[in-house]
Amino acid sequence: MASRRWVVRSKHEKFSFFVIKKEVYKTLVIGVSLALVALLGLMVGLDIIPFHEVVNYVFHLAPIENEFALGELRMPRVLAGMIVGASLAVAGLIVQGIIRNPLASPDVIGVTGGATVSAVIFITYFSDSISVQWTPIFAVIGAIVAFLIIYLCSLHPLITSSRLVLVGIGLASLANALVMYILITSSTMSAERAYLWMTGSLYGVNWLEAISILVCFVVLMILILGYRRKFELYSYGDVVAEQLGLPLKRFRILYLFLSALLCGISVSVAGGIGFVGLLTPHISRRIVRQHTSLLIIVTACMGAIFVVLADWIARVAFQPLDIPAGVFTSGIGAPFFIYLLIKNRKSF
Repeated sequence: MASRRWVVRSKHEKFSFFVIKKEVYKTLVIGVSLALVALLGLMVGLDIIPFHEVVNYVFHLAPIENEFALGELRMPRVLAGMIVGASLAVAGLIVQGIIRNPLASPDVIGVTGGATVSAVIFITYFSDSISVQWTPIFAVIGAIVAFLIIYLCSLHPLITSSRLVLVGIGLASLANALVMYILITSSTMSAERAYLWMTGSLYGVNWLEAISILVCFVVLMILILGYRRKFELYSYGDVVAEQLGLPLKRFRILYLFLSALLCGISVSVAGGIGFVGLLTPHISRRIVRQHTSLLIIVTACMGAIFVVLADWIARVAFQPLDIPAGVFTSGIGAPFFIYLLIKNRKSF
């Protein structure tokens, strides 16, 4: 058994942990796969940029012919896709873990819908008078408001985790109805701008947006990984976690709040890319089973792969059209959601 693990101890043994070698190798494979998918997104598009040109540009080795296409169009788009996918995936992992329901995800329980409503209100009514760069703030506020509604509902003794998902689906439907009302009653130009954004597209993402969400994502991931042990304790059940000293209410609020922030920053840039937070945690749990930190990292990588690959297919398969990535993620995620719904039908 010892040969299957790596044990890490500090000098004075103030802390120690072990990792399963097989899970570390799997994580490395997922990381390499993400790098290859990102490279594919940089090289292949309307025109194919050779590998050596990508290397020369990234490491500033020599000027390249396709500098504008690579540096201003593809690189920020691929980086934003990675961060959006990773954010939605980790948010989904948190929501499923806290609610303890495999059907839960930010888009299913309405958090994405809340962010979308708030962002669409801003884009439609305020973007002409206020800089569009304020969109992330409004999206995050909307996600937090939706999170608060879900949390308040969860406090009711008659609302179980399974029924909470149904409450979330109702909230998401309400958010969708509000968005449709705003689009119908607003001007044609504003409606088109908002509709393109809410379909889940990475088209036109610039370096400022990509770097902004990267910084937010790194900060949030540090916080999430910092509380990973408590997340692991929580997975043992309320009774065990409480006996081991975990403040359940505060922990739930903190982690769901972090997931709302992750959801908000992703929606602010890419709109409503659906089902990433539902699908990727299930795949990740089949890859990593025993180490929380590796599970979070693998989930983030899987989400990034999913969105970057979906966006690449959207760019390449229907040229010269640029189809929103959300179309493909929903096409894969919706049947999976139906499968989970049938599988867990007895819990409702």
